[in-house]
Amino acid sequence: MTTAQLQIGFFSSLVVSVLLLGGVLLTAKLHRVKAHITTVCVMVVTLVITIVCAELLGQRYTYEDLSYWIHLPLAISATLTLAAPLLTGFRHWKGPSAQTLKAHKVSVGVWVSLVLLALGTGIWMFVGATPKAAPADATEQAPRAE
Repeated sequence: MTTAQLQIGFFSSLVVSVLLLGGVLLTAKLHRVKAHITTVCVMVVTLVITIVCAELLGQRYTYEDLSYWIHLPLAISATLTLAAPLLTGFRHWKGPSAQTLKAHKVSVGVWVSLVLLALGTGIWMFVGATPKAAPADATEQAPRAE
């Protein structure tokens, strides 16, 4: 896959993920439970695609140390803490109460904050990135033994 194709895949899935996040928040606000759950599931799939594309694309660039070391823990934290809104949401769905709703809202707030920080630092990291030199073809590197 070319770098251009990976960039298209990454940025497309990122935009779709952000739009779906808006849909997730909107369906929650409107108390549309089935639509909310469906949108959450689709958003998680697009987030996985975004992360895979980001990792593949990331191997083709060199990043400034500061932006990389700030972004990486935020991105990992955002990824891992997604479990909290999923679990608290499931818990609230199975046994609705003011307590389960509060836990879900708090976990969503923490997760969205981490996502926004990861998004901001990811943009910072990408702006300062430089493409790695493309590896030369193996046949050009070494003479053939005959």
